[in-house]
Amino acid sequence: MRAVVACLLSTAVLTACGGPSVYEDETFDSASPYQARFAANASTTCEAARRTLLSQGYTIVSALPDAIRATKNFQPDEDVHFQIEFNVNCAEAGSETIAYANAVQTQYELKQSSSSAGFSVSGVGSLSLPWSSRNDSLVKVGGETVSDPQFYERFFKRMGDHAPRVKRKDR
Repeated sequence: MRAVVACLLSTAVLTACGGPSVYEDETFDSASPYQARFAANASTTCEAARRTLLSQGYTIVSALPDAIRATKNFQPDEDVHFQIEFNVNCAEAGSETIAYANAVQTQYELKQSSSSAGFSVSGVGSLSLPWSSRNDSLVKVGGETVSDPQFYERFFKRMGDHAPRVKRKDR
C-alpha cells in the first residue's frame, strides 16, 4: 500500500512541475510529411536535395553523401529575424532511397540594454556620470519544427526535378 501511495504522490508532483507535455501529441503516423521516396541511390537523392536548397537561396552548412544541412535567413521587419535550418537525410531502402526532411524555424528579436558609467570613492560616496551606452543584440525567443505538410511537399516536388520520385501507393 505504501508503494502505491508513494507512486501516486511522485506522479502528482512530477505532473505539477512538468508543465504541458508536447510529446503527447506525437502520433508517429506512417503517412509522414517528412519523408519521400526516390528512384535513385542515397548520394544522388541527397545531391538533389542540395541542389533544391541552393536553388531556393539556402546556404549549405554541410553536405555529406547521405545528409545535407542548410540554413536561410529572413527579416520580415527591422526588429525580428527568422532562420530556417533544413536537414535532409537519405537512407537507401532496396532499389529506392527515402529522403527524410526536417526544418526548424528559429525566431530572434532585437533587444536593447543600456548602461551608464559610475564610480565610488571611499569616504565620499558614489557618483553617476551622464555617459551612457545602449547595446542592441538579437536574442533567441523561440524555435519550432516546421510541421506544415505542404511546405515539405513543395520541397520534395522540387527535388523531383533533380532525382526521379517514386509515386505514392494508395493505402
